[in-house]
Amino acid sequence: MAAASSIQELATALPPCALKCLVAGIEQSSCGMTNQTCICTDTELNTNVEACVLMSCTIKQSLTTKNVTKTACDAPIRDRTKIVSVAGVVGGVLSVVAFILRIAARFRCLGGQFGWDDATMVFTMMMVIPLSAFSVVLADTGLGKDMWTLPFKNITHILYIYMIDEVLYLSILPMTKISILCFYLRVFPKKEIRMATYVVMALCVGYLISFVLISVFQCDPINGAYLRWDGEHNFKCNNINAQGWAAAIANMILDIIIMALPLRELYNLNLSLRKKLGVLCMFSLGIFVTLVSILRLESLIKFATTQNVTWDYVEIGYWSTIECHVGVICACLPAIRSLLRRVFPAAFGDTTKGASKGTSNTYSTSRSGAGSRLEGKFSAKVKGGDEDHFVPLVDMDNSSHAHLGHAHSQA
Repeated sequence: MAAASSIQELATALPPCALKCLVAGIEQSSCGMTNQTCICTDTELNTNVEACVLMSCTIKQSLTTKNVTKTACDAPIRDRTKIVSVAGVVGGVLSVVAFILRIAARFRCLGGQFGWDDATMVFTMMMVIPLSAFSVVLADTGLGKDMWTLPFKNITHILYIYMIDEVLYLSILPMTKISILCFYLRVFPKKEIRMATYVVMALCVGYLISFVLISVFQCDPINGAYLRWDGEHNFKCNNINAQGWAAAIANMILDIIIMALPLRELYNLNLSLRKKLGVLCMFSLGIFVTLVSILRLESLIKFATTQNVTWDYVEIGYWSTIECHVGVICACLPAIRSLLRRVFPAAFGDTTKGASKGTSNTYSTSRSGAGSRLEGKFSAKVKGGDEDHFVPLVDMDNSSHAHLGHAHSQA
């Protein structure tokens, strides 16, 4: 009697289109109409009913059907919303801490000086903070649960926040790169590397403008990005998957170029092997960002074909957020290293032995206190018309305006 009552309640709750599919499926199976256990456990029956529902019902009716049947069969409720919120909060806190330490390293009392790289990072953090906060909003709204367990308005709201997150993500990545490139301009005076830096910076600006515009106008009208999921509207949208892959591949290429830019100059520094490896590793930390980008690519495969967006969008969501956080932290590490050298000179201080191989060189080592801006400076003689002038090749800590002005005069 209880089973019959349950089946009757199930039939009452189901949309008419789904009820027809269920009745037809049961008649073709070995299960009886009142055998709830058999109906819930017969894999072939459930596969056939689900295929019929997808063809006969609307998306909202299909989701309602799945919610009713899963509930009636006591299916476990999946929930990984914590992953979404924790990834956003922890990564956001670490990024903010790294940024604060970076800014502290630029205070004059610690021998620092603000530059365009710091100004760019300030603007970047204005986007990183809301991106991190939205992770909590998404988790609270239901990202990390199966789509059929959520109210329809929650699905729309998640996709709306996702659209905003996508614009923030596509802005943060190039802005972080531009900050790193501005740092290169502070420490590398050689004309060739400065020109290459400006070219890559222009590519980053092009990436930002093009992919942000593509993302904003991915559907016509714009609100199709978060309303088209229910299939009830006539929206014209781009190939979102191709768009995502194009942005990811272009981003990885830019990462590799930016990591490769200074390696030759750094390799030629006349340092001990240990210190040279340390400097090269610090400038190559962007490889972690590239690794995160590669991990994110795997989630794009599900992104293309998912019929359960609030569950399958979890990976691409937290990997995108982590990628932004790791990029910010890596961009702040040179300044953090500078700060640690000032505060803990015995543990983090080092001396410079010389300059580029094969050039006339000078060296400067300062132990006179935290206020010195020459600490860690490598210098090299510039070839060409200005052979009698020496310019700093690398100032791993803080480049003064005098250094910058001299470098620009050579460029």
